[in-house]
Amino acid sequence: MAYQVIAFDLDGTLLNSQGNILPASKRAIQRAREQGINVVFVTGRHHTAVKPYYHEVDLDTPIICCNGTYLYYPQTDEVKFANPLSSEQCHKVIDIADKFDTHLLMYSRDAMNYTRLNPHMEKFTQWVMNCRPEVRPNVRLVTDFREIIDNPKENIWKFVISSPDRQAMENAVSALPDSEFSCEWSWVDRVDVANIGNSKGVRLLDLLKLWNVEPQNVIAFGDNHNDISMLTSVGLGVAMGNAEEAVKAQAKRVIGSNDSDSIARLIEEMLG
Repeated sequence: MAYQVIAFDLDGTLLNSQGNILPASKRAIQRAREQGINVVFVTGRHHTAVKPYYHEVDLDTPIICCNGTYLYYPQTDEVKFANPLSSEQCHKVIDIADKFDTHLLMYSRDAMNYTRLNPHMEKFTQWVMNCRPEVRPNVRLVTDFREIIDNPKENIWKFVISSPDRQAMENAVSALPDSEFSCEWSWVDRVDVANIGNSKGVRLLDLLKLWNVEPQNVIAFGDNHNDISMLTSVGLGVAMGNAEEAVKAQAKRVIGSNDSDSIARLIEEMLG
């Protein structure tokens, strides 16, 4: 099989447990690109939080962001296939999060917004400040999400619900109508809440159509529940060894953990 595209989830997949891309993975990506293979990031992250890694491997492809909520072109700041939340949906998420005392991170058009620090945000903001200024993600403390939501010029891509209380998170997710929202666990203590119809798999297929690439000619790597739609949409869906069993069960192949050189070994095997 002559693969034409390699799609990577970031956290827990291309990034190791320290949040770094392994040197062997970088070399394998470079070799794949030299052979004409497109490499694309398909992530739950906001596009500004992808910048450090995008520039690290010198990509020129669009980024699938926020679990497929939009396709972002870094070179032009253009957005395609955008399916943001409505103002009414946003207010509903805030009300439910407040009801169950869960923390929210809100992804607007060009920033990640929070109203209070929790341990996850403390760690995340430390990472942000350690990034070089030219690729530093845009994270901002705001007093009220509603001021952004009610701005008709804004897009709200998604919310992240988090809490040290797993039951509170499950209650909040259960209260969000599945006829309106796509809720996907992106980590053990975080749930991504986006508009219905958004998924990594759907948006990756949209991009492949633009490129005239058949899905069977694509490899996708992932580790979490929000990756399943992508892994099952392509020719070779690869689950990391650190993935949960439910994710591994949906993959055609399971490799080593994100702390090993297993991604590089599979790419080198594919390239021959």
